[in-house]
This record gives sequence, structure tokens and C-alpha cells, in this order.
Amino acid sequence: MVKVNPISRSELEWTKDRSSEVPRANRNYDPKFNPMAKQVEFTRAVKAAKLDRMFAKPFIAALPGHQDTIQSIAVDYTSLSSVVTGSMDGGLIMWDVMRKMPRIKLNAHRHSVDGVTISPDGVACFSASRDKTIKMWDLDVNVGEAVEPVAEYLGEFPFSGIDHNYHKSQFVTSSDIVSVWDVNRTQPLQKFSWGDETVTSCQYNKMETDLVACCMADRGVFIYDTRTRAAHSKIVLEMCSTSLSWSPMDPNVFVTGSDDRNCYLFDIRVPGRPRNVFLGHTKPVTCVDFCPTGSNFVAGSHDCTLRYWDINATTKSTSTEMFHTKRMARIFSVKWSPDNSYIYSGSEDCNLRIWKADSSKPIRPLRGPEKHNFNYMRTLKDKYSDFQEVKRISNQRNTPKHIKKNSMRAKKAGQRELVKEMARRKTDAVPSLAKRKTYSSVE
Repeated sequence: MVKVNPISRSELEWTKDRSSEVPRANRNYDPKFNPMAKQVEFTRAVKAAKLDRMFAKPFIAALPGHQDTIQSIAVDYTSLSSVVTGSMDGGLIMWDVMRKMPRIKLNAHRHSVDGVTISPDGVACFSASRDKTIKMWDLDVNVGEAVEPVAEYLGEFPFSGIDHNYHKSQFVTSSDIVSVWDVNRTQPLQKFSWGDETVTSCQYNKMETDLVACCMADRGVFIYDTRTRAAHSKIVLEMCSTSLSWSPMDPNVFVTGSDDRNCYLFDIRVPGRPRNVFLGHTKPVTCVDFCPTGSNFVAGSHDCTLRYWDINATTKSTSTEMFHTKRMARIFSVKWSPDNSYIYSGSEDCNLRIWKADSSKPIRPLRGPEKHNFNYMRTLKDKYSDFQEVKRISNQRNTPKHIKKNSMRAKKAGQRELVKEMARRKTDAVPSLAKRKTYSSVE
């Protein structure tokens, strides 16, 4: 008996979204039936690149509410609509970003809130301030209720950062020393110090949760292991590191932002030199954060722009995308949403801004032929991304005038340094830049 395989098609994929749409059709992609297939694909790839830049509108909203600079941002990994921000005047706001409005406003501290974090279960929020206190807040409250801190922890020094452990009921704080706290205790479990300089930021490893990386004011980035209660390693850079972020996919990799306008990607297995250096900013980098997939990271700077990079890019280390608005001031905090769709930034103009991570992708859900067409155009653009016509369109950006001027100044300064280096090599008065040790590691 003849075996018959019936054709099975999803109604959702073949139903038209609008009556004016052209119905989807079956096509035979065999080259012998269409000798001009490559030419047609290339034309469509150029069109896809043009449409991608035409609809690239990453800015979604600016949420006012704070009275001073937003210093810290925390996201809830159990709820996409919950975001908590802390400002320099001691204010704390719990946002409902889906409705684009604050849910609860608090005068949490008497001084700047330099660190905010939310527990992995989404139950509590911790805020650390320069007034030497840490407060725990309940997130399950209704609008209009009087909110009081659930617990309060007193430290010896002003706090500059805080982060919660991903597997345990513990959190780490940075100040003049690094302290590991238990939620149920009022005194720290462990204390670490390396030198006399202030620790500016700290973060737990997202996979190896016993590792803590910190930035110091003495240009050092050090890693502690809470299991052995000892230091793991220390990396000394040319200029001070301001912030860092662990990769959520690779426990050996972290990125740090520096005052020399660059971001450095380090591997703790080879701590002597960075794995890659990411260029683009024209002023000191103040904040960095990895995306949930671990393939990109975003950084904010004093040059009033957000940039993000692809860590797997092999041909260039310049930024993939740059976000800016006319009224945005210096950026002090940035955070990627847990669903990898949005980026939150807090700046000196007291606004929390929401950006699309994929600037040209529609926010509304796509279905049927519309989704198929979008994926098809994206695939073509990626397939022909190395062609000059497609690359030129895809890389085109409108840069603010002050950013362009600063970039030109930095480029000319680099050329002057290159001329000086060539003169040094001729005279051999001092060792060349290739022989100098820019980074050092202390085990």
C-alpha cells in the first residue's frame, strides 16, 4: 500500500494579519530554477539594511521622579515590570516600567544611595548608602501603604556598592573594606581588605557564587574567594576602574570600565592582560553591565552616551551601537532587563530611561507572515554583512557634534603618541611601548 505523507501547516504561520497583505506562497529555491537567486538576495539584503536603519528608534521613554542624580539601578529577576532606583539625595523609587510610572517613593536614607540590589527570589530589596546603613525593604506592598524597612544593618564606613548572592541568603558590600553579610545577622560574616584604598564597587559571580570581584581606588581589580576566606588575584590597570560586571554564561570572564575611556574584558585564568579592549567612549566610563545571554555588554559614560559591544567580535572592538538623546546628561548607572529586550539607564538629569536592546525590532508581537518576513530580512542582512554596500549602511550612525569633536581630538592625540614612539625607537633612549608592561597581576 502506498504511504502518503500529508502536508501539515500551522494556521498561525499562514494567516494574514491584514487584508492588504500578500498571501504567503511556496517557493522552490533550487538554483537551476532561479539562476538570479543570489542577485535577488543581495538586493533584498541591501533593502533590509536600509529598513533596519530607517526603523532604528531605540529610545522608549524617560521616567521622571527623582530629585537628584540616579546612582544605582536594580532589576527583579522574577518580574519584568519591577525596577528599583536609588538617587544621590537618598531617595528610593520602585517602578512599574510596564505602566511607566513609580509605584512607591521612599526617603530611604540621609545620604546618597550608591547601591541597590534585589534578592533572586524577588521578595526583598537592599539599599546601601553613604550614611553607613543598609536597609532591607519588602517589595510586596501596595500603592499608598506606609513602607518601613524590614531590617537595618549598620556598617563602620560609608557604603559604595552592594550585591546579593544568587544562591544563598547573603549579600556583599563595598566600602573601605569588603564585607559579606547574612540576611539574618546584624554583623558581617567575613571582612576582606587589600591595601588602604576605598573599594568603589563589588559584584558576585553569577555562576561560581563564592567569587566576589571588586574595584579599588588604587587602580586595582581584585577577586576574593569566600570559601577560603582569602584573596584570589589582583589586576592593576593604568587608570582607575569604576565598575565591573561578571558574564552570566562564562564564570571566568568579567568586564570592567575605566577612567581611560575604555572597557576591558578579563579572564581570571589569564589575569596578566585583558582578553580584549573595547573603544568608543570619549570620557570616563562610569557603569557596565552584561546582557543575560553573555554575548554583549553595555556601558555608560560621562560623555552622555550609552554604548554596547559584542564580546565575540573578532574584526573590531568598537561599539556595535550608541544610544543618546539631546537632553540626556552624564550616565551613572545602567542595567540590562532579564528578558534581554530592554536597557535601563540612570543619569544626572534625574530620569530613568528605557531603551530597546535591539533598536530596530518592533515592540509589539509579530505573528504569521509578518514574523516570517522580519526573520527572513534579518537573515539576509547577516548573510551579506561582509559586503561593502551592506556594511556601509549597517554601520552608519548619526553622532552628536561634541562626541565627534572629542573623538577627533583623541585620534590626533593617538597619532602624536605614535610619532613620539617612532622617535623613541630610533634613538632607543627608552624601551618601546611593546616592551612596556601595561597591566600587572598579583597572585
